[in-house]
Amino acid sequence: MGSDTKNFSAIHPRRFDWGFSLSSGNLPMCRAQLRTRMAMFPAMVLGQMGVQPLFVWLYWAQGQHDLLILWLAASFSLHMVELARWRKHRHSLSTLEQCRDWHLHFTFFALASGLLWGIAAFVFFPPDLFNQGMMISIMLGLVAAAVTLNPVHLPASLAFQAGTMLPLMLRLMAEKDALHWKIAGMLALFNLVVLFAGRVVTRNYMHLLQQRFNNRLLLLKLKAQKNATEDARARLERANAELREHEEKLEFMVRERTSQLRLRNEEIGLIKDATILALSSLAETRDNETGNHIKRTQYYVRLLARRLRGHHRFKGFLTDENIELMFKLAPLHDVGKVGIPDHILLKPGKLTDEEFEIMKQHALLGGNAIAAAENEINIRSNFLRIARQIAVSHHEKWDGTGYPFGLKGDDIPISARLMALADVYDAVSSRRVYKNAMHHDEVVQIIEEGRGKHFDPDIVDAFRQIKHEFAAIARRFCDDVPTDMQATLL
Repeated sequence: MGSDTKNFSAIHPRRFDWGFSLSSGNLPMCRAQLRTRMAMFPAMVLGQMGVQPLFVWLYWAQGQHDLLILWLAASFSLHMVELARWRKHRHSLSTLEQCRDWHLHFTFFALASGLLWGIAAFVFFPPDLFNQGMMISIMLGLVAAAVTLNPVHLPASLAFQAGTMLPLMLRLMAEKDALHWKIAGMLALFNLVVLFAGRVVTRNYMHLLQQRFNNRLLLLKLKAQKNATEDARARLERANAELREHEEKLEFMVRERTSQLRLRNEEIGLIKDATILALSSLAETRDNETGNHIKRTQYYVRLLARRLRGHHRFKGFLTDENIELMFKLAPLHDVGKVGIPDHILLKPGKLTDEEFEIMKQHALLGGNAIAAAENEINIRSNFLRIARQIAVSHHEKWDGTGYPFGLKGDDIPISARLMALADVYDAVSSRRVYKNAMHHDEVVQIIEEGRGKHFDPDIVDAFRQIKHEFAAIARRFCDDVPTDMQATLL
C-alpha cells in the first residue's frame, strides 16, 4: 500500500481526462479502474444480451429474417466469448502486462459490440420515420448508458460510442434529404454532449479515486507525526502551566487596578454631584426658590424622559445614560441667577420691562459659565454639553418667542424642552413670595394651552399621560408653607 501511494502521488489527474495512459508510474490507479470495470462487466454484457432479442423482435417485420438471426447470433457469440474470458481471467490484474491485456480487451470488445449495433442500424434502417425514430432512440439509450454507467474506462466508452453512432449517422446522411441531414446533425451534437459528459463523469470518478490514495498517504503521514505530536503536547502542557501562573498574576493585577479605577470613577461622580449641589445651592441662596424645587424639577424631567424614550423623535437622545445626566444636571437650570442683582431677583412684585430684560440674562450667564469651564479643560464632555443646553435654552419656546436666542421647534435641545415644561409646571403649581400655589387641574390646563406654542407638542402629549404622577411628585416634595396658602395637587 505504501508503494502504491507513493507512485500515485506523482500522477497529475489531468492525464486521465481522455485516455488511459497505463504505465508503471500510474499502475495503482489504472488497476483500481480496471477492477471496477471488471466488477461491472457481466451486468453490462448481460444487459446488452437482453436488449438484442428485443431489437430483433421490434424490427422483425422491417428487415430480412436471416440477416436479423445472423446479427443476433454474431452478437451473442461475441458476448459469450467476453464472458468466458472474464470468468477465466477476472483475477489476473496484478502485473502491468495483465492490466494492459485487459485494457486492450475491454477497448476492442467495446468497439466490436458498438460496431454490431452500428451495422444493425445501417442494415436494418426502416423506411418510415416512426421506426427510424425508435431505432435512433435505442441507439441513443445504449450510448448514454455506456458512457454514464462506465466512468472507469473511458477508452471503452468512446469505442462503443464511435462504433454505434458513426454508422447510424452515415445511414441518415445517405437518405440525402434535409430532414435526415438535420437528424444527423443533432446526433453529432448529441455525441459531443455525451463525449463531454463522459469526460466529466470520468474526471469526477478519478478525483474520488485520487482522494482514496491521498487519504492513505495522509494516514501514513499522521502516523509518522504521532510521536512528534506527543512530544509537542508535553512541551505545550508545561508552557500552559507557566502561562496559567502568569495569567493568575495578571488577573490579580487587573482586579486591583480595576478596583482602583472604579473607586476613582465613583470619586469623580461624587465630585460632579457635589459640584452640582454646590452651584445649585449657591443659586438658591439668592433666589426665592427652595431645595424642594430642585428635587421636584429633577423628578419631573426624569419622568418625562422615561415616558418619551421609545418615541421615534427622542429615542436617539434619550438613552439611559443621558436620562441620568439630565436628572443630575436639572438643578443647574437657574445657576445663572447668581449674576442677577438682588433688587430684581428678590423683588416680591411684578418686574418692569427693564428689570425683566435683566432677569432674562440669567440663561446666558449660566450657559456662559459652563461654556467657560468647557474651554478651560479643553474637553468636549457630554456632561457639560447637556448642562449648558439646559442652562441656556430652558426658557426657549416651541414657537420661537422665547429667550435668549428665540430658538424654534427642533432647534431647541431636547434636554431644554423637557426642562422647560418641568420648570413651568413647578413654578405655577408652587407658592412664591409673590403668589399662591395653583390647583393641579389649572396647571394642567396651562400646560395644554401651551402645546405647540410654549412646549413641544409630543412632550405635552406625554405629560397628559403621566400628569397624576407629576402631582404625586409635587406632594412628595411639597414645601413647608401655611395650610391656607397651599393648593390641592390632585
